[in-house]
Amino acid sequence: MKIYATKIFDISKEKLEELSLLITRERKLRIERFIYREDKIRTLIGEILARTVIAKELGIINKHIIFDKNQYGKPYLKSHPEINFNISHSGNLVACVIDNKPVGIDVEQVKHIEYEGIAESFFSARELENIYKKDLCRQIGEFYRIWTLKESYVKCCGQGLSIPLKSFSISIDSSDKIRSVIDSKYSEHIFNTFEVEPDYKIAVCSISKEVINDIIMVGQRNLINNFIDLS
Repeated sequence: MKIYATKIFDISKEKLEELSLLITRERKLRIERFIYREDKIRTLIGEILARTVIAKELGIINKHIIFDKNQYGKPYLKSHPEINFNISHSGNLVACVIDNKPVGIDVEQVKHIEYEGIAESFFSARELENIYKKDLCRQIGEFYRIWTLKESYVKCCGQGLSIPLKSFSISIDSSDKIRSVIDSKYSEHIFNTFEVEPDYKIAVCSISKEVINDIIMVGQRNLINNFIDLS
């Protein structure tokens, strides 16, 4: 397993259009539908990061990377279905994980929101207890940690919103060991969390024997240059 992340910076309109020519027409049209340029950039960099990571790991060029989706909408590599990857982005951060086992990743920018109502709607009693036993100033961080863990689990399973967030629970014990619980039984999924940037939470879920502890940070300029070389 390898995890990559890129901090997003502004891209000129001309460069955005140039890079959009190197991805599929479907993705290009999706990017064009966004109203705000930051949404266009965020989605484009996510696509570029995934394609660059896959090309590097498999030793292929960009044009040979063809994505498809399962019945729940999770992308997979059509020519190498044994390779599992997942991407996520939020704010100015985009991340990608790749493995030979099912995997999911979620990135969230921590914002000062009224999290209590959201937690009551989507979290289990065990998860709510983990939040409310924290000091008030730390509760928002715990909310986002649990949220990213739950999202990473759903994405790892590859079944999208067909898995209700309240149908399982994230268990975090006193030693910070993280497990998912379904019908009072622990699953075989493995988790890890990261904080590579202030005010951001990242969670990874896999069925591998272990999740690595490091994220490879890639500068946006180097990422774009490498992607162009692969195209």
